[in-house]
Amino acid sequence: MTEQNHEEAVKPTAASAGRAEAVAEDLSAQIVESVERRPGDVVRCTRVIGDRYRCNWWAPETKRAYDNPQMAGLIVTTHRVRQSHFLRATKATGGRLVINVVTAS
Repeated sequence: MTEQNHEEAVKPTAASAGRAEAVAEDLSAQIVESVERRPGDVVRCTRVIGDRYRCNWWAPETKRAYDNPQMAGLIVTTHRVRQSHFLRATKATGGRLVINVVTAS
């Protein structure tokens, strides 16, 4: 195979280039804005690979047994993961976000 033929053989097709662009976009911020949440929830979403994401819903802990009021507001000490999902997110025709739960806890 000549060098010119080799280059032509490895060029992506229009269809594969379109899929690569769709997968390349990180939709984490859009997922955070669109998922349901309870009052007080803080949602964090991280892209795992391709169109797969890990989304955690952090909720404030009850303060009944809280012994250090100076620490209020620090998410590490006053919040817990209330819900966690692995999601698959894609963009449909027209730019609409489509989110499917892969696993639920």
